[in-house]
Amino acid sequence: MPFWMIAKRQFDPMPFFFVALCFFVLSAHPAGGAARIVTLAPSLGELVADMSADGLDRIVGVSEFSDYPPALLKKPSVGPYFRFSVEKVIGLKPDLVLATRDGNPKDSVLRLRELGLNVVVVSTASLKEVAASMRIVGDAMGEAGAGRAMAEQFERGLARIRNTGVSKEPLRILLQIGDEPLVAAGGASFVGDAVSLGGLKNIYSDSSQAYPRPAVEDVLKRNPGMILVLALGRDTAAFKRMAEKWGRFQSLEAVKRKKDFVVKGDELLRPTLRLLEGISALQRIVYGKTN
Repeated sequence: MPFWMIAKRQFDPMPFFFVALCFFVLSAHPAGGAARIVTLAPSLGELVADMSADGLDRIVGVSEFSDYPPALLKKPSVGPYFRFSVEKVIGLKPDLVLATRDGNPKDSVLRLRELGLNVVVVSTASLKEVAASMRIVGDAMGEAGAGRAMAEQFERGLARIRNTGVSKEPLRILLQIGDEPLVAAGGASFVGDAVSLGGLKNIYSDSSQAYPRPAVEDVLKRNPGMILVLALGRDTAAFKRMAEKWGRFQSLEAVKRKKDFVVKGDELLRPTLRLLEGISALQRIVYGKTN
């Protein structure tokens, strides 16, 4: 295949485009920190697990596809992040629910609040917001110091990558999130931010949308030198078919390059500390550069 696929799990990106939640709302958490936490996105489960030594023990429910750390697979699921079950969340009797502006349905989150649950919402539309989300999660858990430390570690990692940037001309790429319709990562997304920081040029960095839906003809006009298919899900055949479709466009620079790199994409798809690993992996594989 004449392009680069970064993939592991397939997901439905549609909720990203229509969800608009209110800005961060921090409710009071119990003294000593929340003891029963439900996380409504895989990244939030990962943050809680990494935030304190007993983080995993405090998680009583997660969204579907919460698989890192692997122990999260044993936690009760409340359904996919874009269509979680309000009833299942209530049944777990949490004293803290962590939600994301970038994927959770607004009405369902508001319903949880109306029912009296302590809900904290974060946003991760940019790298700056990813760092802020770490501080917010730490504060909500009663682990403010750990949240600040994690955010500072993340920011130091970004600075290190930025200061050791790639000197050669950035490779122009398409970051494909979905298919039928085609969905790309745009300029208003942390994925686009991360890839740009890694020394690559997102061909839709000029888009004001986080995840625009360009026509195939527009992609051909922009002529990327590489195509990254970012997929979620255990069905590897699905994302391979998604990527292979580009092979019929022989005029594409990505096809002419005849590059075939396949790596797991968790680090680029989750707004957690592992995002630093994903950016470094991009530089290492594309440019042979390490940080």
